[in-house]
Amino acid sequence: MKLSTTLAIVSILAVSGWAAAPGQPTALALPMYQAATCPAPAATVPAAKKTWKHGDAEYKDFTAAASATDQSQKAQLAAAFVQKYPDSDYKIQALQVEMGAQAAVPGQQAQAVQTAETLIKSGGADASALLPAYTIISYLDPQLVQPNDPDMAAKMATLTQAATCGQQLLASAPAAQQAQYGPILTKALGFAQLNTKDYDAAITTLTQATQQNPKDPLPFYWIGIANVTKAKPDLSSGLFYLAKASVLSPQTAAFKTYLTTVYTQYHGAADGLDEVVTTATNNAAPPAGYKILSKVDVENAANLAAYNAQVEALKHQLPPENSFAGIEARLKKPDMAADMWKKTKGQGYELDGLVTAVTAKTVDVAVGATDASTPADVHLILAAPLTKRPKVGEKVTIDGVAFSFKPNPPDPSAPFLLTMNEGSLKGYSPKAK
Repeated sequence: MKLSTTLAIVSILAVSGWAAAPGQPTALALPMYQAATCPAPAATVPAAKKTWKHGDAEYKDFTAAASATDQSQKAQLAAAFVQKYPDSDYKIQALQVEMGAQAAVPGQQAQAVQTAETLIKSGGADASALLPAYTIISYLDPQLVQPNDPDMAAKMATLTQAATCGQQLLASAPAAQQAQYGPILTKALGFAQLNTKDYDAAITTLTQATQQNPKDPLPFYWIGIANVTKAKPDLSSGLFYLAKASVLSPQTAAFKTYLTTVYTQYHGAADGLDEVVTTATNNAAPPAGYKILSKVDVENAANLAAYNAQVEALKHQLPPENSFAGIEARLKKPDMAADMWKKTKGQGYELDGLVTAVTAKTVDVAVGATDASTPADVHLILAAPLTKRPKVGEKVTIDGVAFSFKPNPPDPSAPFLLTMNEGSLKGYSPKAK
């Protein structure tokens, strides 16, 4: 009788409707594991060389287990066969039947892992039997891990071995099996690395898993956890990947809850989270230079904005209009010049400054300047010619009546010059009568 092997165990899991809870890995402080030592597959025994050592009873018991349609009954019959016929040529196949049936029954996933471990340790399994056993462990073990599990170290060691040895066998398997089992084995290895705190390795491995199966939210979720948990956290990347998991599985409340908690703690509030989700929806990985502002960044940005606003306000805050600087500032502003000139024209002013140019009848002065190279902003027309002229750069006091200014109309970018007439230069010319 020819019996097929159970290389489609993952398909059985898929159609069973069983879904694992995607809880956060415990990430306990566990030792790093060395490269797994993989048992050598046994040589494949042709069906023609297999015999029913215990006759018709053995054949009927095996057939009953293999053909049972109820998965729970199938698992029980296969387990009974292995116990009853430990030396059977069909023991490995019976273990495969038991393992596949247990994996398909809710609540029996732990037993499926134990059966897979028994098959691997049996010593009689060929590659076609070992590969699905490694895959079962890799698929189910991450979902069976509980916080503070006393067997955590052993489970992570088993998971690391299963994923690594499965990948070795998969390298020479048909392309269809590589596509089916590859993402499961890669994801399991990344999960084990995450739970042994090898965060950088976990991120690398789990990134490969996302590329192998872009629709699986768990690798994205675990990458997010690794990024926000490692010694030097990358919160921007971590939050992106947590958001990606939430986008891929919006029905999983745990994803959104954890994303919101981490984002709010980091950013200081929930504002902007929708933009993170949108970015995760439209990208497989964080865009180049992607950054989410921390609450410190937000506070600094707010403080900087307030400071810049204050500086800008001070720029536009004009000196008092009864000062020369205030008059000049207002005459330079197109919206204020007309009103200011009505108040200024014909008024007399006494001003101090440095001489920039001088003739017998005129003096140009830079009001309030301390540097002789400062351009003049007052052109004074004297009421009487000078009998003695001041030197350029000399500090003087002038007095005169506002007569005109330029540019008029005002141009804030052009040099300003106020012309005053009826002028006098204290100490150099008499004031006009």
